[in-house]
Amino acid sequence: MTQNRSIIEPLTQHYDAIVIGSGAGGSTLAYQLSRRGHRVLVVERGNFLKPRRLNASDPIGKYIYHVIRNINDASFVGGQTKFYGSALYRMRESDFHAVEHENGVSPAWPITYSDLEPYYEKAEILYRVHGSSHGDPTEPPRARPFPYPPIEHAPIVSGLVRRIEQSGTQVSPIPLGLDYGPGGSCVLCSTCDGHYCQIDAKMDAEIAALRPALASGNVRLLTETNCLRILTTRDGSRVTGVLLRYLGREQVAHANVVAVCAGLVGSISLLRRSRTPKHPQGLGNASGCLGRYLAGHSTGIMFPFISWKRVPPTQTKTFAINGYYNGTTEWPYPIGVIQMAGQMPFWGERPWPVRPLTYLLGRHTLMCFYMSEALPTRNTGLIFDGDEIVNRVAPVHNLRTFLKLRDLAADIFRRAGHRVLARRRFPFVWHEVGTARFGKDPSTSVLDPNCQVHGIEGLYVLDASALPSAGAVNSALTIIALALRAGDHISRHLRSS
Repeated sequence: MTQNRSIIEPLTQHYDAIVIGSGAGGSTLAYQLSRRGHRVLVVERGNFLKPRRLNASDPIGKYIYHVIRNINDASFVGGQTKFYGSALYRMRESDFHAVEHENGVSPAWPITYSDLEPYYEKAEILYRVHGSSHGDPTEPPRARPFPYPPIEHAPIVSGLVRRIEQSGTQVSPIPLGLDYGPGGSCVLCSTCDGHYCQIDAKMDAEIAALRPALASGNVRLLTETNCLRILTTRDGSRVTGVLLRYLGREQVAHANVVAVCAGLVGSISLLRRSRTPKHPQGLGNASGCLGRYLAGHSTGIMFPFISWKRVPPTQTKTFAINGYYNGTTEWPYPIGVIQMAGQMPFWGERPWPVRPLTYLLGRHTLMCFYMSEALPTRNTGLIFDGDEIVNRVAPVHNLRTFLKLRDLAADIFRRAGHRVLARRRFPFVWHEVGTARFGKDPSTSVLDPNCQVHGIEGLYVLDASALPSAGAVNSALTIIALALRAGDHISRHLRSS
């Protein structure tokens, strides 16, 4: 009913807040503001993903590349969380401080871990995170245990974990946001990581946050709607609303708060094209930082051979090795994490001549990610020609550290009795963050410590672009926690104005 009203009603209401984008940041912020009684408009360029299972024997999940070709160009309600592996980690305590790496320094954050810890706890409850601190020497302090117990390992994974532990390496559960347990819909299938869950068992942004926000009656959602510009006062000191392309024509929606949550590329592009005479290089770009300081993860993939028999379809993304996060006695720099992945039909993306071989590989191995931190500098980021992104400068890889992590990971599996395919190749850049980072110094950041754009009252950015660094663990829970924290700040601002 709420969705149908949003399609036919004109944009005449003045909202307390307008949220652009419905991913991890946007949906969570809408949820938090709705709980405080505020009227919120959520604008989403895409539409809902709809289940297409025809019968019970069809796969539960749809693989990302069977739905879209480029995740960065895709738009749908829930954003990229519709296809994430639901790994919801807290950043490590050291990630909030300046840390020296092989090829530079990971910057300090404008807040501390203790500032965010209460919101991490709320985020874990909201997204039904299953986990445990067991076996993770880097797990940061927490006021309370995980809200749900860890997901149990499938038999074939449990045997691998046992052999790794017997060889002397600590193993910890991956914290997963799943609707699992009594009354839950998750059946721990193999089509989860990299897949869209067609039975709503994955706690993505739509399921966990946007649906309860809409159910509150305080939130209106517009789908298939483009935000063309953010509008400000003549002096450029505060926002007044947004210009939308809605129902085939341009319309203005008014609000005291606008939160840009359109993803790293979408948010920066929107801020740039919202330029005014007072902000000629784009909103938030007075110091030239917009689009700069791109960071992320240097990521590699390896395949431990598990069995001559076909690996059965099951949930395999349940354990990680984090003991090398802050380095070793032989290597003084932070190294990274080793994380088991879910089962993904990666062979379908390979050229036809090698597809049969990669299919056999996938059927007799497990997939493992290893990730180290890639660093931001003022020169890393998006390169624009006008409003068009024409290139990007990748974050700085710590290549010797990355190869060290690869060798450590391969050695762990070999000591556990498994052969492993681990190609020595240049890292992929995953989990990109930055380009509108928050900080205390307006000359080196776009946002203040509350994620409000420096010098523009009521304009916020709450997605991956706000993070100053990526650490080496998955960033989704941190984006969610920052959105909850910003929601409290925005609510106080709205009530006092």
